[in-house]
Amino acid sequence: MNRKFVMAHAWLTGGAALRSNWLYMVTGMGFPLSLLFIVGVLSEGSLLPYALAGGLISIVASNGIYTMADLGMFKFEYMFKDLIVTTRTSPMDYMFGVMLADFFWSIPSIVLYFVLDIVFHILTPYAFVMTIIVAALVLLATASLGFVLTSLVRHQRFVWAITAMLSLTMMVFPPTFYPYTYLPRDVLWAIAISPTTPAAVLEQGFFGIGPMMWSMLGVLVAETVILFLIAKYLTVWRER
Repeated sequence: MNRKFVMAHAWLTGGAALRSNWLYMVTGMGFPLSLLFIVGVLSEGSLLPYALAGGLISIVASNGIYTMADLGMFKFEYMFKDLIVTTRTSPMDYMFGVMLADFFWSIPSIVLYFVLDIVFHILTPYAFVMTIIVAALVLLATASLGFVLTSLVRHQRFVWAITAMLSLTMMVFPPTFYPYTYLPRDVLWAIAISPTTPAAVLEQGFFGIGPMMWSMLGVLVAETVILFLIAKYLTVWRER
């Protein structure tokens, strides 16, 4: 891995850009915080711990999904990918650079959720460590999926449509804001095809608000590995 390129690209398009485009950082908090508010109000606070635990996964997943939007802009609007392809930069270096750049934008939201977890007394050192591990897997899985899909589409308008569809299927339907025990077991395993489902199930177990299902860790790891290998070996990098 070309670490210099990854970190330079991540800082140029992510970290440094926060100072001039901080409004995007604020709007990025809107979706998970609005769902948190709605769940808290409608459940009269009873489902708030689930929303706080799942909100972290939602933020990380949205970060990975919207990596696809940036990849599309670099490919279709700025023609930046055409420049990168002519260098010795590998597809994985490019993907990691964009993924980490987008991750910079979500750090304030993640910190806010951790603060709320502390305020509501549901965050433990064990839950914190395991959340970092699960979040890293979700980020890599969703970014890999976005990288592959971006290489297959032919216009930016398709990128926006796909990201909107992925946001709905990966952040609303899975049990990120409600107990996974509400779902029949067959339905739970059916929607486990989305990395956010096993991640949300694990989070509820780590936070002590739901039964622990260690089998979901194997599902999440397997999905992350498969999606990463697909991104590495099946992505269309040099187009003709």
